[in-house]
Formats: sequence, C-alpha cells, structure tokens
Amino acid sequence: MNDWKGVSGQLGGVSRSTVFALWKTGELASVTIRSRRFSTDKQIADYVARLEAAA
Repeated sequence: MNDWKGVSGQLGGVSRSTVFALWKTGELASVTIRSRRFSTDKQIADYVARLEAAA
C-alpha cells in the first residue's frame, strides 16, 4: 500500500495536493484505513493505464 508519498513517487513526483485531488475526485482509487488513505500498486497501475489509453 502506498501513502501519498508512495503514490507521488510512482507518478513521477507529483505534489501532495495533486495526489489528494486525485483521491478526492475518484480519478485514482484508494482505500481508507482509519484516518489514512492509501492506493495499491494495482490502483496506481490502472490509473496510469487509463491515462495512456486516453493519450
């Protein structure tokens, strides 16, 4: 599981606010455990695949 820092790293170093915006809009799927939010490697890969398909 990747917290915002892990997600940022896998997406090329995007900002914290970008990661949280992606989570808020649902563009990037996530799971919440207590008060923390994470994205799995598969959720990140699915997001990138959608971006590639749209390009």
